[in-house]
Order: sequence, then C-alpha cells, then structure tokens
Amino acid sequence: MLVVALSQVHCKELKSVFSQEIKSWQSELFWDYQPTVALVKKQITSKSLSGYAIKTPSGEILGYSYYIVNKPVGYIGNIYILSESANPTTYAELLNRIIGILEFNSSILRIEGHFFTFNCDLIPFFKARGFNTIKRHFLSKAINSKGDNEQTLVLPSKIRLVKWQIFFCTKAAETICNSYQNSPDYDLCYDYQSPQGCTLFLLNLLNNPSCGIFSPETSLIALDPNGIVCGVLMTSTTDLNTGMVTQISVKRSHQGTGIGSALLKTYFKKAKKQGIKRITLSVSEINHGGHRLYLRLGFQKIKDFYAFTRP
Repeated sequence: MLVVALSQVHCKELKSVFSQEIKSWQSELFWDYQPTVALVKKQITSKSLSGYAIKTPSGEILGYSYYIVNKPVGYIGNIYILSESANPTTYAELLNRIIGILEFNSSILRIEGHFFTFNCDLIPFFKARGFNTIKRHFLSKAINSKGDNEQTLVLPSKIRLVKWQIFFCTKAAETICNSYQNSPDYDLCYDYQSPQGCTLFLLNLLNNPSCGIFSPETSLIALDPNGIVCGVLMTSTTDLNTGMVTQISVKRSHQGTGIGSALLKTYFKKAKKQGIKRITLSVSEINHGGHRLYLRLGFQKIKDFYAFTRP
C-alpha cells in the first residue's frame, strides 16, 4: 500500500470512497453527508486540506483521512476506508502518518479525534498509541410518537425560553463552558475548557456542515429572571426528516431545575411543526445524568462510537 498526500489526489479518484461513505452515514445515522463531502472535495481541489490517501500499487484509492491544526490542538478530522479493504492495518497506515505529523509539531500539545467509524474497530490502535478512549452513544427519537403530546412543559419560575439570535453567542459560549466545569465530559474536547474555545465551537456549529446544517429556527436560549443566559440548545438538520441536538448546556447553578428538559421538549414541538420525523444526539456513556434524561424522553441508542484524546 502507498500513502500519498491529499494534495496529490484528484477528487475523481475518491469517487467510490465518497459514495460508500455517504451511504454509511445515511443508513446508520440518518445523516446526509453530502454537504460535508462537498466541502472536503472543494478543499482537496484547492489543495488546502492537510491529509493523506491510501492507494494500491496499481493506483486505486482505498480511503483517506485529514487533519486540522488549531494550536495547541491537532484534530484528526475524519477517516474512511472502503469496506472491502477496511482492516486495522490499512487504517493504521493512514492514522500513523497523521499522528506522526502532529507529534512532530512542537506547538501541538494535544491530539483529538471525534469521528464515527463504520467498518473497523479502531479502539486497540488508539489505546496502543496512548490515547484516552471515551465511549459515546448516538441516540435517536421519533417525535411523532403519542407520548410527546402527553409531556408537560414545566419551567422554573421566571425562566424564559427564547429563539436563538447571534448576539447571544458570547454569553452562550460562557454558559457552555460553565456547564462543563467539574463535568465528566470536561476532557472530551479542548474547546469546552475555556470561553474562547466554546466561542470557536459555537461558530463551527453555525458555519460548518460537519455537525449538520445549523437550524436557528429550532435553537433556543434560556434566560434567568435578570435576562442572563442560563441554558443553551443548538440544533441542526442532518437530512430532510432528521434534526439533531448539537449542543445542550445548562449553567451549573441552574442544573437539576428542569431547564434541560424544557429546552428539549420545546425543540420537539418546534421540530415537529417543521416536518421533522426524528431527532438525534450524542452523549458520553460516563455522563449518567444526561443519559438518563434522554432515555426518559424517549431516545434510544442506535450506534456506539468513541472520542479519542491524548494530552
């Protein structure tokens, strides 16, 4: 097998890889991955995407991976290899090349990988390379179920839910950051650990299709009696029938008061009016409180995946 830079690859050579990858996302996650693939293609064409492809001696491209550097973090953005060639060895050839590049960069103090795997178990590889593996569940809920109509929306006194507006961005980021302090998910993502990082995270949700197409109409902000942001619910659509909770956070001082449940139940109603048939979200297995809430509201697990981090 040969590993070559994406700058040496033409998008047409990746046609079969992209096609299979798109089908995997749709069939397993109810997710139209075409907007993300379109962005990847654009960046490959402009030679602005750092990464590698793996090919046979005869020149057939079997898969690709790319990475992003946002100092002090190096992100493994995605990896996919054709199922007929997918095995720990081929995946390791790509991942070792990328991790080696990130390790060589002295300004990178942390490496993260947040991606779905469809045809190969990568846990042994990442553990062998010294990564923490954080098990996560991808959940789905049908929102046309009868039980949704029977759910009562209860908000703490004088808490208001309002539609997302861009001017909430800074305060929403502060709320997200606050919610992760002393949380079991604190180490899940470097961005969660500072208001500046959470601001970058929010802007990514707004502008990048990697978490679906941002849906401002169904995204919500919770305000306390003084008009201060105390809860955030960010949403997107991943296909015509599917909405996704990309972020839900409640300030620690307001957790356990029912704000999280109210945000979700309000979203269910708004999404249903827009013709959304199901809602998805992800949660870490160690986040027991969040997991219990989602199961109570009717979510069911459809796939396990992992986040990989190494300080």
